Amino acid sequence: MIQCGAAYKPRNCENASLETMYKIEDFERCAPALLDPLSRDYIWSASGNQQTLWENKEAYKRIWIKKKVLRGIDDYTVETTVLGQKINFPVGIAPTAGQVIYHPEGDYGPVRGAARMGAIMTLNSLSVVPLEDIAASVPSGTVLWMQTYMYPSRDTVADIVKRAERSGFQALVVTIDEPLTFDIKCNSRHRFFHEKLFPFGTPNIKSEDKTIDPTVSFDDITWLSRITTLPIVAKGILSGEDAKKVLEAGASAIIVSNHGGRELDGTIPTIIALPEIVEAVNSVDPSIEVYIDGGIRTGYDVFKAIALGARAAFIGRPALWGLTMGGADGVAKVLSILKQEFTEAMIHAGLNNPDQITASCLVKKTY
Repeated sequence: MIQCGAAYKPRNCENASLETMYKIEDFERCAPALLDPLSRDYIWSASGNQQTLWENKEAYKRIWIKKKVLRGIDDYTVETTVLGQKINFPVGIAPTAGQVIYHPEGDYGPVRGAARMGAIMTLNSLSVVPLEDIAASVPSGTVLWMQTYMYPSRDTVADIVKRAERSGFQALVVTIDEPLTFDIKCNSRHRFFHEKLFPFGTPNIKSEDKTIDPTVSFDDITWLSRITTLPIVAKGILSGEDAKKVLEAGASAIIVSNHGGRELDGTIPTIIALPEIVEAVNSVDPSIEVYIDGGIRTGYDVFKAIALGARAAFIGRPALWGLTMGGADGVAKVLSILKQEFTEAMIHAGLNNPDQITASCLVKKTY
């Protein structure tokens, strides 16, 4: 990890372009060099000593895929569904703020890239573009989810919900793992938001409501379920106990997430937490979908997450690296790499479609 505010000149990135990007690792290495130090610090940073950020990625390396041969696979698909909506492969873009800082296309870049690839797009409520404009910018059939926090003013939340319903968003993602404004390494969050993002405005929330409500409880999920017809996806679950409680409160689905390591350093990596949560959810209702984010850097990681019970996997930083490198084209390139690698993993595992992927496809490293 580069020191905060330090110059960053990675090797072999001087002539980098989308044509020279073959892996997400290439984007991760070259894209930050295009950013100013404050923006670079913000996208890189995480809580504490960044252990969770690191372990989110490393945990996938301790899980291996079983290769199968002579399965005669000549007809396959990586298409699947989320909440009844078809997607071209089981990947989505997680809600991230400040996209206008990374490329002139801003919030339009990820949504257009996701639409092009048939992936899920989750719009952050801190977008600098009105949610109505985002919804109107993509073709019919694009899977659009709207994110919100439980802002101190419930009127703000209710307004986001109603606008999302009217604009055709298909689900409401509620970030529930942020009881306070977190302090990330490099101490850049406050400066990033107030110097770089907020001057553009945040048209989806009231100006006085850019703070987090520490009093949020399961009762607020129940309240939310009563004011919307949209399915509620609870983002930030890391235990089976909380999974059951949030479902009882009214959530329709769950995203296993530790906020990309930006909340609590030393907490459990999401892929390690996933099996317990899937088991808990299945004990309530096996038809309820569980998703995951955090640490996903390859399509092979996506395969492993699906095998352990996730319906789809979400990416945050990789989408921003793609955005930085090439706007919507860069985001689409990141997604296409993940799709290709996921397809390779599925075929080498001897399978024809994502529904056939189970934990029996994996071996966990024990040494």
